[in-house]
Amino acid sequence: MKLSETIHLLGDILGDVIADRESVALLTTEERIRKLSKLRRNGDKNASVKLTSAVRALSAEDARAVSAAFAVYFDLVNLAEDHHRVRRLAQREHEQYPAPISESIADAIQRLKASGISNARMTYLLRNLNIDLVLTAHPTEAKRRTILSKLNRIFELLGELDNDLLSLPKRKDLENKLYAEITGIWLTGRQRVAKPEVTDEVRTGLYFVDSVFWDVIPEVYQALNDSLATEFPALSVNHPWLRIGSWMGGDRDGNPFVTADVTAETLRLHRGLAVEKHRKSLQELARRLSMTTKRLAPPPALVEWLDSRRPLPEHVAFMETRYPNESFRLAIALLAHDLGEATKADMKANLLSEDVVVAKVKAAEIRRVLGIISRALPKQIADVQLAPIQKQLDIFGLHAAQLDLREDSGVVNATVGEVLRGLGICNNFMDLDSAARQEILIAQLTSETPKIARNAGITEDTTKTWRLFELLKRSRELYGTALIGPFIISMTSTVADMLAVMLLAKWNDCLEGLQVVPLFETIQDLINAPEVLTELFSLPLYRAHLETCDNEQQVMIGYSDSNKDGGFLTANWGLYKAQTAIATTCYEQNVKLTLFHGRGGTIARGGGPANRAILAQPPGSINGRFRVTEQGEVISARYATPDLARRHLEQIVNAVLLSPLYDPKAESLNAEWETAMEKMATEARNVYRALVYETPSFMEYWQYATPLLEINRLHMGSRPAKRGTSAKLKVTNIRAIPWVFSWMQSRYNLPSWYGLGSGLNSGASLEMLQDMYADWPFFRAIVDNAELSLLQADMGIAKLYADLVPDKKMAQETFARIQAEYDLTKEMVLKITGHQALMDKDPGLQYSVSVRNPYVDPLNYIQVELLRRLHAEPDQDGENAKKLRNAMVLTINGIAAGLKNTG
Repeated sequence: MKLSETIHLLGDILGDVIADRESVALLTTEERIRKLSKLRRNGDKNASVKLTSAVRALSAEDARAVSAAFAVYFDLVNLAEDHHRVRRLAQREHEQYPAPISESIADAIQRLKASGISNARMTYLLRNLNIDLVLTAHPTEAKRRTILSKLNRIFELLGELDNDLLSLPKRKDLENKLYAEITGIWLTGRQRVAKPEVTDEVRTGLYFVDSVFWDVIPEVYQALNDSLATEFPALSVNHPWLRIGSWMGGDRDGNPFVTADVTAETLRLHRGLAVEKHRKSLQELARRLSMTTKRLAPPPALVEWLDSRRPLPEHVAFMETRYPNESFRLAIALLAHDLGEATKADMKANLLSEDVVVAKVKAAEIRRVLGIISRALPKQIADVQLAPIQKQLDIFGLHAAQLDLREDSGVVNATVGEVLRGLGICNNFMDLDSAARQEILIAQLTSETPKIARNAGITEDTTKTWRLFELLKRSRELYGTALIGPFIISMTSTVADMLAVMLLAKWNDCLEGLQVVPLFETIQDLINAPEVLTELFSLPLYRAHLETCDNEQQVMIGYSDSNKDGGFLTANWGLYKAQTAIATTCYEQNVKLTLFHGRGGTIARGGGPANRAILAQPPGSINGRFRVTEQGEVISARYATPDLARRHLEQIVNAVLLSPLYDPKAESLNAEWETAMEKMATEARNVYRALVYETPSFMEYWQYATPLLEINRLHMGSRPAKRGTSAKLKVTNIRAIPWVFSWMQSRYNLPSWYGLGSGLNSGASLEMLQDMYADWPFFRAIVDNAELSLLQADMGIAKLYADLVPDKKMAQETFARIQAEYDLTKEMVLKITGHQALMDKDPGLQYSVSVRNPYVDPLNYIQVELLRRLHAEPDQDGENAKKLRNAMVLTINGIAAGLKNTG
């Protein structure tokens, strides 16, 4: 079916469901609102008044139902578009064969070959190739996992309906199943009844590892192997180079619910998934390896291993009596048994208990035995039946996904300070400047570890942090180093912040090989990052530690907080300069660098097309090594199905492979462009901060002119929406995610463009800006991303929210400032790109936004009306307020689905 036909089918079914489960009258009301919205978009001046009147006439229950109709409609439209994209990708692959499709792995390898790259440089690139996708659970996923599961089933049904040879009865049956699933979505509550626990988020992340990544990532490995075999037959990649990590259950920064016990349970869930997946694979493989020893003799090494395991477990021994001459089957069954025993032991294990007992199954031993069997089997069987399991074991080990740990530098320093006070070493550690703290930390790191009580610390917070390092030690003792990834320090600003983590790890005997990763987030910290790293690398004790980490240093840069701190243009330029300087520093210090990009879903938080974003990074900053967060709704949007997941993964790998190898002699940035960027970024920052930080009434405007307060009430994630314990909301303590989400909902999209127009209008001639756009991928990405943000913004809708601000004079003045900057930014972007209208170069996207707007707009009108009623509601916890908020949740879900973005 064509995309329009699929949307029509799903829309018709939804209409029938609404009429059946609600009423024909409600469907009529929804259709009237939709038509008025379309008339408004087509220029009918009276339509807006009529639309406002129609929305105001809705009861709270009708507002809920109409909002649900639009929200579900967008869910189905997004699904239809994803389905269409998968189908078009398959068609392109067939039409272009044997030429690869753009942004694929085969495309990258062919382009590298055509560039004349030498085997030596290609070998260097492949040897360094290392890509980590780190799943995070920020509160941006507006859909429940229950809804996602239902949508996935609809996606599968659409795939079955694509068969042109379906019989009429079969087609009717599939359409009935669609009707049932859409009815199920309609009757399912979209709002979480309770705030999700951390382990709920962990299970959501593991759902994608289980249902998507487990099978798709080995396919991506195979795609690289196949491409290399064609273009560079002498080369191969023999190490795990594409892996999944996670912050869910390990990210303690600002989340009091991520305790050591929760992290221990997370590790158990990670290991449990991997062990059980491998067990099932081996159990199935045992059924297939039925070769009799009379036809295929087992190698001596396998016979020796089997003999070393006797007496065999009861059910394996029974299998031997039943299949006496099938040694291959027996060996695989024994491995599956070992994993089963590990699962039983892990179910009872508490890593924080001193007497915990775990099964001593080792991934290395399983690999060794599978290798023996593989070499003995016919190649056709080994490649098809055994190799995929071996590859999954190499990629996922017995941990599924490495769990990163993250904590705020202030918390780490406070813990060290309290322990030092308890030891009588220093009573005022937190009052000292960074140089004095650094001196004390170096002294302790180069001294013998003092005797410290098992539960060190007096305060509860210190005890919690200490237990985390105890857990790190126990995990390593029991399971090795594979389960836990790097330790990330939020708000890193000094060398002492790094050394404090190292000291806690040393005191708990878990420092060796632990990647300690600074996270530079604010504009000033990004500026200072090279100096901090240079000083850090100058310390002999840190150099010695790096040797235990294969001389690799990960450095994380934060896109969200830097944007909130300095605005869109300033943050992007600061990040670009920081990456360049960090890469240069590491090169000069002979340290292998992996930049860890803390990106979000929206353009304001570093989002946008992944391939383009990677290729826009500074030359030499990637060098085959790339680590990035995949946050919130991005996970379900990019990895909802295996086909979509593989395409996105190939786009990432394509860009990493094509990124220029680091060359210290590479041509430096055009000096005039750099000077212009400095001037533009400074002006953009001044304009941005003048509004956000220097306007006393801005916080009041933000709270009333967006659904910020209602977003903070949502049960979207386990993590609090603001930092600290202060009840008062301030720009500085609201997290970057609700900051972006609230402006996106109200259609300002302010964090993704504000200040850019003033910056572009201040630093260079139009001719220079156009040259920069044509020849500088970084600048082009900024302008392109802003262009999309401007298209998705709607100042007419935003004005409706501004009218909710009680102080009308202040609201009018503030909105006028925002409108003026929007107009200037749009004007400058159109001049630079040469476009007549926003996104002229992508008519498909331009059309998609224009078609969606008449369906998103009613949700904004309803949301504004609900906010108006809530602001006037005397009892914010009463029954009427609850009804209004039930409808509010649906508008938030619907707008997020319609704009295909949350935070």
